[in-house]
Amino acid sequence: MLTLKEYQERALDTLRTYFQLTQQFGDADTAFYRLTRESFGRGVSYQPVAGLNALPYVCLRIPTGGGKTLVASHAVGITAHELLHSDHALVLWLAPSNVIRDQTLRALADPNHPYRQAVESRVGAVTVMSVSEALYVQPATLNASTTIIVGTIQAFRVDNTEGRKVYESSGALMSHFTDLPSELREGLEMANGEPKKSLANLLSMRRPVVIVDEAHNARTPLSFETLARFHPACILEFTATPATQDHPSNVLHTVSAAELKAEAMIKMPIRLKVRPQWKELLSEAIAQRNRLEAVAKLEQRQTGEYLRPIMLLQAQARSQTKETLTVDLIRQTLLEDFKIPENQIARATGEVDEIGETDLSQPDCPIRYVITVQALREGWDCPFAYVLCSVAESKSSTGVEQILGRVLRLPKATRKQNEALNLAYTFASSESFGAVANQLRDSLVQNGFDRFEAQMMITPPPEGFPSQPEMPLFADRTAAGLPEPVTISVPAPLWMEDLPSETSAKVQYDSAAHTLVVRERLDPEEAALLVAMLPAGEGKADAQAAIESVTRPQTLPPAASPAERGETLAIPQLAVRRGAQLELFEETVFLEHTWDLSQCDARMSESDYGIQLLDGTEIEYDVTSDGKLEEHFIEELQNTMTLFASDQGWTPAELVYWLDRAIPHPDITFRESNAFLTRLVMNLMDERGLTVDQLVLDKYRLREAVAAKIQAHRLEARKRAYNLFLLPDALTPLEVHPDRCFSYPRDAYPYNTLYRGAYPFRKHYYPQIGDLEERGEEFNCAVLLDSLPEIKTWVRNLERRPNHSFWLQTPTDRFYPDFVCLLHDGRYLVVEYKGEDRWSNDDSREKRLIGDVWAKKSGGRCLFSMPKGSQGIGEIRNLIQ
Repeated sequence: MLTLKEYQERALDTLRTYFQLTQQFGDADTAFYRLTRESFGRGVSYQPVAGLNALPYVCLRIPTGGGKTLVASHAVGITAHELLHSDHALVLWLAPSNVIRDQTLRALADPNHPYRQAVESRVGAVTVMSVSEALYVQPATLNASTTIIVGTIQAFRVDNTEGRKVYESSGALMSHFTDLPSELREGLEMANGEPKKSLANLLSMRRPVVIVDEAHNARTPLSFETLARFHPACILEFTATPATQDHPSNVLHTVSAAELKAEAMIKMPIRLKVRPQWKELLSEAIAQRNRLEAVAKLEQRQTGEYLRPIMLLQAQARSQTKETLTVDLIRQTLLEDFKIPENQIARATGEVDEIGETDLSQPDCPIRYVITVQALREGWDCPFAYVLCSVAESKSSTGVEQILGRVLRLPKATRKQNEALNLAYTFASSESFGAVANQLRDSLVQNGFDRFEAQMMITPPPEGFPSQPEMPLFADRTAAGLPEPVTISVPAPLWMEDLPSETSAKVQYDSAAHTLVVRERLDPEEAALLVAMLPAGEGKADAQAAIESVTRPQTLPPAASPAERGETLAIPQLAVRRGAQLELFEETVFLEHTWDLSQCDARMSESDYGIQLLDGTEIEYDVTSDGKLEEHFIEELQNTMTLFASDQGWTPAELVYWLDRAIPHPDITFRESNAFLTRLVMNLMDERGLTVDQLVLDKYRLREAVAAKIQAHRLEARKRAYNLFLLPDALTPLEVHPDRCFSYPRDAYPYNTLYRGAYPFRKHYYPQIGDLEERGEEFNCAVLLDSLPEIKTWVRNLERRPNHSFWLQTPTDRFYPDFVCLLHDGRYLVVEYKGEDRWSNDDSREKRLIGDVWAKKSGGRCLFSMPKGSQGIGEIRNLIQ
């Protein structure tokens, strides 16, 4: 099963928290406002949809290449457990088209596919079927497994042939409607005084979880009316481009391009080059693809990963009124002018599809050039696509928006050793770099990226582009020639056969003398390839310096950040000394001190757990402030789910076993958990007088209460073990030593939201600043840090980014301070801002304690500050002087 990326985990955690808040507040609206206020710093108003206004109807926004279908697969189990309080769910999975529907159906039906494995990992047994197959589904299937029906929204419309069958009575579904309780009959479509035995009525009765892929295609009044017929438990949208007009989506969580890049999901940035003459442009694009293939062969020798960079060429459609650069003309040009072998070229248009079912990732596939017009076949995916070349003058983004998304995915979602393979490359025929850049930025927005981020994703080639006067030049365009050839001694051997022809013409390798003769100055990419080809060993550093000396020099833009200049920001961490070894002080260190849950108090008071009896016979209603009758949606939903549960006749031992499986406890053995849970259940029955049937009926709320009880015992044990390390005479003392540092990655800063304020920060380590609201209290603190002359550089430290942010371990979790600073004198300053109302609470005291320990153990090299509100910010000045 695929391991979830950090940003995918965060998206699912947000969804889980949202469902938990719906339990707490009893409605989707309040839960949404509370969660967005916590996530975004301001509450966002929930946008209800007529006919669907009571249910959770939310959107997770994940850009192209972010794995939204995998996230949706995991969301099925989270929704079943946290919202429905059920072991299984009926899921209606709506794809945006028949092509995507078929792909999704095949993937979910395949036991070896990551999507299917993701669903199974959370709910166990899974049954997957099409809408046509669902017309014959039996109760035993729905009662024993999570059942996913994959279709399109169009398939459920009455004017569609397949849709009409959904609403027609069917004898095959009769068993679902036998001896229905009165509360399940309400709201069903009737015929002759009896519920119609239709799939539509079955869905309405079973309260499906609706997952909508590319949801912006399904937010019309007709779509809402169709969805409302099925009385869904919730509707979850997964899309790159949520609706923002007319019927805007309720965006619960957004993933940024920076998060995708940090997790190696996308190629970024996109290098754009423009030429007015299309054949010159095509020549440069082919040369770029050839260079990438040489780098790919080197990557394969280094890592074993096979890559074959592919170029997508966008031609013009045929026209009867003017001459155009058609697919056939481009193909002929590749064959005749550039001598590309015929088997390396494939056409992919509405009329001709020479790719078909060919797996482009296989080593025996020769295809390197794919020619199309407007868009490749829907659902087509090939991470090997690295270069996009649009040979026709483009006037709008619509021609490239669908194709651009095809070159963004990074193969195997793994960062490559050679930087050239982590980027995407776009070539466009135009007189204006700026105009094309704006079109590509619009295309990126269409692929789900924030407009501010899209501006930073498009960059010119590093060597500059002299034919574009409006583009700033960052390179010193030294003459191509050298006064005389330069001979460089290199470690043997060099694999010169992998060099593209353009580079081979500039250099000559003497295998006998182990020398490289350079006749012309090298472009930066060519030099990087030669350096990467140098084998490790004596002489490599000298050879690298010599190669760089004959490379066209580059200068960075004047405003380049420390990270862009290649400067390092490494801050000492808190470590524990074990003999000669320094280990990071983290949770696993103090969890080595054992504790025994079986010896802890297992009694559950009324305040710990007050049972909520759901007998399946009542639905509670209330009157809203505007006089409308409103059902208590969450309670009613869970009440309905109990009518389909097969939980009768459980023994106490079976309930204990279920609780043990339902509550994660990797740090507790089965012997301990089983003993504790057995005592807990028997206490509820013997001391509180509850029956096992009552507990089973309310088992999900019981699970939450028991999990909280176990966590309270766990925290108490962790604090005892944790505090042992803080003692002056600890057997394994804590240290802060320069040999154990966290280094901020220079090329990855996975913020979720981008700072867009007017204040021009000058000292931030990265070119962007993440997760900082303008005019907030933390913003004022950042302004102060940026203005202090003692501070050389600082970084907005990102929350919950363990691989990309500095953190300190507390007894309960990891503490991510707000700001990390490097002073000119070499000291480090860590700042955690706290408002006056939060400065004295338990969480702040915990953070202050470990921050002070970290500073004291550093011998004066590290400073820690927790300003108390805006008045305390000035204390930072005194601390660093």
